[in-house]
Amino acid sequence: MSRRIHRVVVRVTVALVCLGPCLGALAGGAGQTVSLVPLPVSVETRAGSFLVTQETPVVARGEAITEATKLIDALAPALGHRLRLIEESSAARSSIQLALESSLRRRLGEEGYDLEATPGTVVIRAAAPAGLFYGIQTLRQLLPPAICGRQEAEGVQWTIPCVHIADYPRFKWRGLLIDPARHFIPVPDVEQYLDVMALHKFNRLQIHLTDDQGWRIEIKKYPQLTQTGAGMDFTAIGRSGKTEGLRPGGFYTQDDIRHLVRYAAQRYITIVPEIEMPAHTGAAIVSYPQLGLYPQKLDALPPQQRWTANERVLAPRPESVAFMQDVLTEILDLFPGRYIHIGGDEANIEHWKKSEEMQGLIRKLKLKDEPQLHSWFIRQMDTFLASRGRQLVGWDEILQGGLAPGAVVMSWRGEAGGITAAQAGHDVVMAPTSHTYFDYYQGPPATEPKAIGGDVRLEKVYRYEPIPAALSTDQARHVLGGQAQLWGEYISNQKHRLYMTYPRAVALAEVLWSPKDARDYEQFMARLGLHLERLRAWEVNYRPL
Repeated sequence: MSRRIHRVVVRVTVALVCLGPCLGALAGGAGQTVSLVPLPVSVETRAGSFLVTQETPVVARGEAITEATKLIDALAPALGHRLRLIEESSAARSSIQLALESSLRRRLGEEGYDLEATPGTVVIRAAAPAGLFYGIQTLRQLLPPAICGRQEAEGVQWTIPCVHIADYPRFKWRGLLIDPARHFIPVPDVEQYLDVMALHKFNRLQIHLTDDQGWRIEIKKYPQLTQTGAGMDFTAIGRSGKTEGLRPGGFYTQDDIRHLVRYAAQRYITIVPEIEMPAHTGAAIVSYPQLGLYPQKLDALPPQQRWTANERVLAPRPESVAFMQDVLTEILDLFPGRYIHIGGDEANIEHWKKSEEMQGLIRKLKLKDEPQLHSWFIRQMDTFLASRGRQLVGWDEILQGGLAPGAVVMSWRGEAGGITAAQAGHDVVMAPTSHTYFDYYQGPPATEPKAIGGDVRLEKVYRYEPIPAALSTDQARHVLGGQAQLWGEYISNQKHRLYMTYPRAVALAEVLWSPKDARDYEQFMARLGLHLERLRAWEVNYRPL
């Protein structure tokens, strides 16, 4: 769709929303409220409603059958029965129909959908299966909030208001980050996190798998990474660096990872693994002292004492480069997505300045200084990943010393890094602390659970604009989207994790999916009130408004 047509649709959408009651909730048939998040590109309400009964069939053919089955699975707990799946319908009325039509690709893209509900049928059409899936998420929100419940809801009339919705996302990277490196997150908790993400049309989950406090993924070639490196977490080490004995931290086996990757893919979420380097590598150095700046010193110590004795930045000697590329080889086998995150942030390269070996390496490589050595190391990983058809992602510190040719910059220290990268022709994911750090407080610290600091409240998240004003139209095309970070230092359980994520993630979902011109905070808050009833029915913990 051209930019001019897009603007016309947005203006129509805003007019429709403003005409509805409750500052953004549209009135549907039979007085039912249409309250959707994220806000679709276009919503037109009509008279009447569609009633879902035990006799309602779901009609799908070919590839659409997979998505139809997901719809039936999602509705079954609250309905108390499974809808019938049929491939052909002799009667066009009283059915929910899913159809793939390649001709819609130009208008709706790969993730867009068209949903039309009349008193006789509900039809979801899309060019690709992902679009059908996102249409299903919208259909779930058109039903009463009890549809999200885990058990049969009695006495509910399952009506869908008559609407016509045309929808597609603004950005292609709509992400969240979780951090099992600081506190291990069990597989069922990750599954639940993915489930809730899917309802909000997120499509990237970055998993911070390694850090100073823990190595959380099995690497067959280097078993000590988990045998030693997975035996700690942030609580045991703490900010002081003192250890109070090893405590079980946990890790994902490669089979666990394969399962999670499949689980996410079924929900059209790509898992982006993050393997930190060259800093935040304390757990790796404790496990394999030869990665550190002073391996002989560390090797002489038992593992418990290595945690406080290492510099937490590896020595980028050729052997360390080969080691980390061996790790990435196994990572590539497990994660089929294009993007591989290697961190690159907060490297205390002053330690390299004090090392005679590193100074010799700088001279040997004919580099100017430590920042250039940092850049050289990142380029080794960029070249390695590019040769295997993948693309490196790193935090904005990878700009120091010169940016690797194929790198994607994730801009967290404000927007400056993202602006610089986009102006240089590199793709960017905006993730600034100011608006997207969900480990920050979301209310007065005295009344909130312990957080790392900061102040990122719901309204601030909603008002974030991922494309900086400093970028031209051509440069802005390099902004892939945005991502919220949920670092795990003070988040040790799922209840707290979800509390810190929602409803802020609902706001971010709308920032990343909905048209910019259609966003309105007061209208969003009106829709959010009903949406929180869905989360409550689903037993998803969230921060009350």
